[in-house]
Amino acid sequence: MNNNEWHWYATVICWKKKDSYTAGDWSDLTMRQLNKDDIIKQYEESGKIMYEATLSGDYKANNREGAKMTRIFKRLEKDSDLAHACIAELLESDNVVVRTKAAAYRLALEINILEAERILQEIRDNPENRIFGFNAGMVLKVWKKDGKLSIYQKKDNNWLYLEVENGSKKRGVL
Repeated sequence: MNNNEWHWYATVICWKKKDSYTAGDWSDLTMRQLNKDDIIKQYEESGKIMYEATLSGDYKANNREGAKMTRIFKRLEKDSDLAHACIAELLESDNVVVRTKAAAYRLALEINILEAERILQEIRDNPENRIFGFNAGMVLKVWKKDGKLSIYQKKDNNWLYLEVENGSKKRGVL
């Protein structure tokens, strides 16, 4: 963004992105306490909500549950034993959202890539999966194009965040 694009915000509060969780997120302590059963339960609950939210167009519920899953994924990135155990069980889920996420996590963590690709292809090719099959196909497309998969955008401390009076946030490069 150039300076001309910033000037119309009458009152802004500027801050740099912090390395800690926001008040609304789970704390590190809570994340450390999650075990395999807790993670599986949370993924099944979030997957069910995301499935219904996608079909009904409730993007807020979908995004909220997706954020929960991403926070857990960040925990799995740090504990490969837990990741292997959880992802193997999540791949057996009846929920297409959970299976797609689990297969994507395998790609991102580079765990059993061929099986992850096979599962995503099955989801993509099943006409009953509709939009969820499309999602699985997009994961595969990005994986094959880039040779890697990122589940979330890595923190970049060079971003400047602006909060305008109505609470919305805008970002630009420092």
